[in-house]
Amino acid sequence: MVHIIENPPIPLATPIYEGMRSESSIEIHGDVFQGPQGGFTVELPTKNGVALHISVRMGLYGQNVIVFNHLERGRWHREDHHHNNIHFGRPFCMKIHNEHRKYSIHVDGHHIGHYHHHKCPKKIVALTIRGDIRVGKIHFENFKHHNGGGTEVVMPVAVAPTPIAVAPAPVVVAQAPPPILVPPPQIVPVVQPVMQPVVQPMYPSIQPIVYPTATPVIYTQPEVIYMDGYHHHHHGHHY
Repeated sequence: MVHIIENPPIPLATPIYEGMRSESSIEIHGDVFQGPQGGFTVELPTKNGVALHISVRMGLYGQNVIVFNHLERGRWHREDHHHNNIHFGRPFCMKIHNEHRKYSIHVDGHHIGHYHHHKCPKKIVALTIRGDIRVGKIHFENFKHHNGGGTEVVMPVAVAPTPIAVAPAPVVVAQAPPPILVPPPQIVPVVQPVMQPVVQPMYPSIQPIVYPTATPVIYTQPEVIYMDGYHHHHHGHHY
């Protein structure tokens, strides 16, 4: 399960409930601009200190380094300096991954360094970001609760590995040879000419219809009798 916050305002402080557990990770996607802070800071505070402090110093006021530290009992401890591969105006992704006894920090997939636990990660109460940075989105992965704001996304990690596609399934394509059945349709045109001569003799057999015998209207004319230039109609009277 992944919880995502998009385009948060800076400075940002978002709660983390019940701390970071083993294999939890936070990804910060953003870019740095030249501003009065000369960089930016990411922290994972506890109720009485800071479990992890990451300071990205862009070299405007000193060294161009990434610094790890922690705050305990009101006192900062020794700084750990690491190579800074973040550049002004160039998008980057910083990932903080909580391991068994340490945090592992990556930038754009490159391991920057690790920082041992000085305070229990389960006591972390928030994530804070401040400085000259624009943040596009923050991913919280493998956290027990939905951390403040944003949206919750169910990642199909268990389904993502699809080695099944590599299975012999594509071999089924080799079964394409069945198109050999195409030749049989050649027999169909042989059947068509056989049906035509059968229909032709049917028409002459219909012609001998005895329509002329159906006009016996001629029988009405013999009712007129011709006698010596006279003609009489059989009406039953004589003159």
